Amino acid sequence: MKKLTMTLIVTCGAFLLAMTSCSNKKASAEAMPQKSETTVAVQTLEESDLEDYIEFGGSVQAVDSFSVFPTVAGKISKILVEAGERVRKNQIIAQVDASKPGADFTVSSVRAAAEGTVISIPVSVGSYVTTSSALAEIASTENLEIIINVSERFLPSIQKNQSAEISFKSYPDEVFSAEITKIAPVLDPVTRTMQVNLKVGDTKGLVKSGMFAHVKLLTQKKEGVLSVPDRAIVQNNGKSFVFALEEAGGKATVRRIAVEKGLSVDGVTEITSGLFAGQKIVVKGQNMISDGQSVLVAE
Repeated sequence: MKKLTMTLIVTCGAFLLAMTSCSNKKASAEAMPQKSETTVAVQTLEESDLEDYIEFGGSVQAVDSFSVFPTVAGKISKILVEAGERVRKNQIIAQVDASKPGADFTVSSVRAAAEGTVISIPVSVGSYVTTSSALAEIASTENLEIIINVSERFLPSIQKNQSAEISFKSYPDEVFSAEITKIAPVLDPVTRTMQVNLKVGDTKGLVKSGMFAHVKLLTQKKEGVLSVPDRAIVQNNGKSFVFALEEAGGKATVRRIAVEKGLSVDGVTEITSGLFAGQKIVVKGQNMISDGQSVLVAE
């Protein structure tokens, strides 16, 4: 009887100990912090246009310019215009004293052969000139062009009537249009570059001959394509993936989707297959998540 009582006491003690241990484990599990969900930023896919381009630099110059020469030799007695001044056809721009020693004073007027703007006057009053001395350079400032030198490797991307955008440091918020009008038939054997002329469009009178232009030559344009920021694309074993957001029952998860890439311009890449318009993709936090994982979407 005493033996049976002892057995019952030991059994009950063991049972109570087991129950206490289970209770402590459950309490510890409840006290442990749950793994937090990764917060991501998403972007809704929309169709847009992508334009690829090549950048160059070049100086603006007048397409039509001409030099003004005197009809007689002599000393310049007067200069009637200044650089930057607009002149009419046949307007007198200077006078030359063509008299000889001991002879009567003879003045010969030098006239502009056409309308334009005086861009330079390389002589001064008192200078001796001949019929081959240029007194002034006159140009049509409404008809401007830019000459650029294109590297040999870009030749397949260059063609006549190709569009370009030009900008200037003087007008950082302005973008003007231009178009290729002439392509040199041969390359410079020293620099291995080809001269290309671009006609400048309407500049609202802001652009002047001699200014340095930043030229963005458009080589390819794709309309209505799906594109994503480069940072949204994850590379794995030579393949490209994007994480798409899926929402159901108030819960957000991500799905890894294999995609095919197309044109890349300025940190944005065209997606040719794998995604559709209206789909939400992860653009921040994609390197911290995995396929099927629950996430929190940042506002």
